[in-house]
Amino acid sequence: MQHLKSLFVFLLVIISLGLLITIPSSIRAQSDYILGLEDILEIIVWGHGDLKRKMPISLEGRISFPLIGEVEAAGKTTQQLEKDIAKKLADGYIIHPQVTITVSEYKSQKFFIIGEVKSQGKYDLAPGTTVLMAISIGGGMTEKAAPRRTKIIREENGKKKEFRVTMDNIVQPNDTIIIPESFF
Repeated sequence: MQHLKSLFVFLLVIISLGLLITIPSSIRAQSDYILGLEDILEIIVWGHGDLKRKMPISLEGRISFPLIGEVEAAGKTTQQLEKDIAKKLADGYIIHPQVTITVSEYKSQKFFIIGEVKSQGKYDLAPGTTVLMAISIGGGMTEKAAPRRTKIIREENGKKKEFRVTMDNIVQPNDTIIIPESFF
Protein backbone atom coordinates (compact mmCIF):
# COMPACT_ATOMS: atom_id res chain seq x y z
CA MET A 1 0.00 0.00 0.00
CA GLN A 2 2.83 2.40 0.89
CA HIS A 3 4.43 1.61 -2.48
CA LEU A 4 1.26 2.65 -4.35
CA LYS A 5 1.05 5.85 -2.34
CA SER A 6 4.67 6.72 -3.19
CA LEU A 7 4.07 5.92 -6.86
CA PHE A 8 0.98 8.15 -6.88
CA VAL A 9 2.90 11.07 -5.32
CA PHE A 10 5.76 10.58 -7.79
CA LEU A 11 3.38 10.61 -10.77
CA LEU A 12 1.62 13.69 -9.41
CA VAL A 13 4.95 15.53 -9.14
CA ILE A 14 5.95 14.52 -12.69
CA ILE A 15 2.62 15.67 -14.12
CA SER A 16 2.85 18.97 -12.21
CA LEU A 17 6.36 19.60 -13.53
CA GLY A 18 5.16 18.83 -17.04
CA LEU A 19 2.40 21.41 -16.71
CA LEU A 20 4.87 24.00 -15.44
CA ILE A 21 7.01 23.44 -18.50
CA THR A 22 4.21 23.49 -21.09
CA ILE A 23 1.99 26.25 -19.77
CA PRO A 24 4.62 29.01 -19.89
CA SER A 25 5.52 28.15 -23.50
CA SER A 26 1.91 28.63 -24.61
CA ILE A 27 1.68 31.86 -22.65
CA ARG A 28 4.99 33.01 -24.15
CA ALA A 29 3.74 32.17 -27.66
CA GLN A 30 0.81 34.54 -27.18
CA SER A 31 2.84 37.20 -25.35
CA ASP A 32 5.42 37.37 -28.17
CA TYR A 33 2.73 37.45 -30.85
CA ILE A 34 2.54 40.71 -32.80
CA LEU A 35 -1.07 41.78 -33.20
CA GLY A 36 -2.32 42.30 -36.73
CA LEU A 37 -5.33 43.40 -38.74
CA GLU A 38 -8.54 41.48 -38.04
CA ASP A 39 -7.17 39.61 -35.01
CA ILE A 40 -10.00 39.34 -32.49
CA LEU A 41 -9.15 40.51 -28.98
CA GLU A 42 -10.84 39.93 -25.67
CA ILE A 43 -10.21 42.86 -23.34
CA ILE A 44 -10.96 42.79 -19.62
CA VAL A 45 -10.59 45.69 -17.19
CA TRP A 46 -10.62 44.03 -13.78
CA GLY A 47 -13.35 45.30 -11.47
CA HIS A 48 -15.17 46.92 -14.40
CA GLY A 49 -17.25 44.19 -16.04
CA ASP A 50 -19.07 46.82 -18.10
CA LEU A 51 -15.81 47.43 -20.01
CA LYS A 52 -15.27 43.79 -21.03
CA ARG A 53 -15.14 43.65 -24.82
CA LYS A 54 -14.47 41.23 -27.65
CA MET A 55 -13.47 43.11 -30.78
CA PRO A 56 -11.46 42.86 -33.99
CA ILE A 57 -8.53 45.06 -34.87
CA SER A 58 -9.75 47.25 -37.73
CA LEU A 59 -8.25 47.32 -41.20
CA GLU A 60 -6.62 50.59 -40.10
CA GLY A 61 -4.88 48.75 -37.24
CA ARG A 62 -6.92 50.23 -34.39
CA ILE A 63 -9.52 49.27 -31.84
CA SER A 64 -12.19 51.54 -30.40
CA PHE A 65 -12.53 51.21 -26.64
CA PRO A 66 -15.08 52.83 -24.29
CA LEU A 67 -14.01 56.04 -22.54
CA ILE A 68 -10.72 56.38 -24.44
CA GLY A 69 -11.73 56.06 -28.10
CA GLU A 70 -9.39 54.69 -30.76
CA VAL A 71 -6.13 53.00 -29.80
CA GLU A 72 -3.41 51.79 -32.17
CA ALA A 73 -3.22 47.99 -31.80
CA ALA A 74 -1.60 46.42 -34.89
CA GLY A 75 2.15 45.92 -34.58
CA LYS A 76 2.09 45.65 -30.78
CA THR A 77 2.14 42.71 -28.38
CA THR A 78 -0.78 42.14 -26.03
CA GLN A 79 1.34 43.47 -23.12
CA GLN A 80 2.14 46.68 -24.98
CA LEU A 81 -1.53 47.23 -25.79
CA GLU A 82 -2.54 46.45 -22.19
CA LYS A 83 -0.16 49.18 -20.98
CA ASP A 84 -1.43 51.68 -23.57
CA ILE A 85 -5.08 51.10 -22.62
CA ALA A 86 -4.32 51.14 -18.87
CA LYS A 87 -2.42 54.43 -19.24
CA LYS A 88 -5.31 56.06 -21.12
CA LEU A 89 -7.89 54.73 -18.65
CA ALA A 90 -5.78 56.00 -15.73
CA ASP A 91 -5.79 59.48 -17.28
CA GLY A 92 -8.99 60.64 -15.58
CA TYR A 93 -11.24 57.57 -15.76
CA ILE A 94 -10.12 54.65 -13.56
CA ILE A 95 -7.69 54.54 -10.64
CA HIS A 96 -4.96 51.92 -11.21
CA PRO A 97 -6.71 50.01 -14.02
CA GLN A 98 -5.69 46.39 -14.51
CA VAL A 99 -6.13 45.43 -18.16
CA THR A 100 -5.83 41.91 -19.58
CA ILE A 101 -5.90 41.21 -23.31
CA THR A 102 -6.00 37.83 -25.00
CA VAL A 103 -6.21 36.98 -28.66
CA SER A 104 -9.38 34.93 -29.05
CA GLU A 105 -8.99 34.46 -32.82
CA TYR A 106 -5.82 34.76 -34.86
CA LYS A 107 -6.84 36.25 -38.21
CA SER A 108 -3.91 38.37 -39.38
CA GLN A 109 -1.41 35.64 -40.20
CA LYS A 110 -2.13 32.90 -42.72
CA PHE A 111 -0.69 29.67 -44.05
CA PHE A 112 -1.53 27.70 -47.17
CA ILE A 113 -1.85 23.96 -47.64
CA ILE A 114 -1.99 22.20 -51.00
CA GLY A 115 -1.67 18.71 -52.40
CA GLU A 116 -3.04 15.57 -50.86
CA VAL A 117 -5.20 17.09 -48.12
CA LYS A 118 -8.96 16.94 -48.00
CA SER A 119 -9.44 20.71 -47.98
CA GLN A 120 -6.71 22.73 -49.69
CA GLY A 121 -6.64 26.45 -49.05
CA LYS A 122 -5.64 29.42 -46.94
CA TYR A 123 -6.08 29.23 -43.17
CA ASP A 124 -5.59 31.43 -40.11
CA LEU A 125 -2.30 30.75 -38.31
CA ALA A 126 -2.18 30.61 -34.52
CA PRO A 127 1.21 30.72 -32.76
CA GLY A 128 2.73 27.29 -32.21
CA THR A 129 0.82 25.59 -35.04
CA THR A 130 2.72 22.49 -36.15
CA VAL A 131 2.66 20.90 -39.60
CA LEU A 132 0.50 18.10 -38.17
CA MET A 133 -1.97 20.62 -36.72
CA ALA A 134 -2.07 22.47 -40.06
CA ILE A 135 -2.84 19.23 -41.90
CA SER A 136 -5.66 18.57 -39.42
CA ILE A 137 -7.03 22.06 -40.04
CA GLY A 138 -7.00 21.16 -43.74
CA GLY A 139 -9.21 18.14 -43.03
CA GLY A 140 -6.41 15.57 -42.86
CA MET A 141 -4.50 13.77 -45.59
CA THR A 142 -6.06 11.84 -48.43
CA GLU A 143 -5.35 8.13 -48.95
CA LYS A 144 -2.89 9.08 -51.71
CA ALA A 145 -0.72 11.27 -49.46
CA ALA A 146 3.00 10.71 -48.91
CA PRO A 147 3.47 12.29 -45.45
CA ARG A 148 7.21 11.60 -45.25
CA ARG A 149 7.77 13.79 -48.32
CA THR A 150 5.89 16.79 -46.92
CA LYS A 151 7.53 20.10 -47.85
CA ILE A 152 7.17 23.75 -46.98
CA ILE A 153 7.79 26.71 -49.23
CA ARG A 154 8.94 29.61 -47.07
CA GLU A 155 10.24 33.04 -47.94
CA GLU A 156 13.54 33.87 -46.26
CA ASN A 157 15.49 37.04 -47.01
CA GLY A 158 13.24 37.78 -49.98
CA LYS A 159 13.81 34.38 -51.60
CA LYS A 160 11.46 31.40 -51.64
CA LYS A 161 13.00 28.22 -50.29
CA GLU A 162 11.56 24.72 -50.35
CA PHE A 163 12.52 22.16 -47.73
CA ARG A 164 11.29 18.92 -46.22
CA VAL A 165 9.72 19.01 -42.79
CA THR A 166 8.55 16.71 -40.05
CA MET A 167 5.08 16.78 -38.56
CA ASP A 168 6.28 18.62 -35.44
CA ASN A 169 7.89 21.56 -37.29
CA ILE A 170 6.30 24.93 -36.49
CA VAL A 171 4.45 26.64 -39.36
CA GLN A 172 5.48 30.26 -40.01
CA PRO A 173 3.31 33.05 -41.46
CA ASN A 174 2.75 32.68 -45.22
CA ASP A 175 4.22 29.15 -45.35
CA THR A 176 2.86 26.91 -48.07
CA ILE A 177 2.67 23.29 -46.95
CA ILE A 178 2.81 20.77 -49.78
CA ILE A 179 1.59 17.22 -49.23
CA PRO A 180 2.78 15.22 -52.27
CA GLU A 181 1.07 12.21 -53.77
CA SER A 182 2.46 8.77 -52.97
CA PHE A 183 4.02 6.79 -55.81
CA PHE A 184 2.11 3.66 -54.77
